Amino acid sequence: MAAPTGRAVAGAARLLAGLQATSFSIRTSATISSTEKVPHSLWKLGRLNHVAIAVPDLEKARSLYKDVLGAQVSETVPLPEHGVYTVFVELGNTKLELLHPLGERSPIAGFLQKNKAGGMHHVCIEDSSLLRK
Repeated sequence: MAAPTGRAVAGAARLLAGLQATSFSIRTSATISSTEKVPHSLWKLGRLNHVAIAVPDLEKARSLYKDVLGAQVSETVPLPEHGVYTVFVELGNTKLELLHPLGERSPIAGFLQKNKAGGMHHVCIEDSSLLRK
């Protein structure tokens, strides 16, 4: 693969600079009421599984990681049950998940309305101890 041009690198830098963390929340499939005490030992965080980034132009973002940065990039996969298209970018021991709206009720569409340039949507950290007692 040829080395990226200065123009391509500048474009990549602009796109990456536009990716901003806009909010922080924790969601799990386990439910713990707000009145319950959560023992410190319950949180046994494992490895970073992926960082999800909502993007306004999925093919442009996919091309940036594949063609400019030389990353291994998956095909675009529609997930209608979640209202998203996804593309995974392999980064050694972790991944980026590029998200783009699929359908009118996509949660990513609302995110992109508030964050026109896109940005970090969520972080997935593995935790096999969460549901153990």
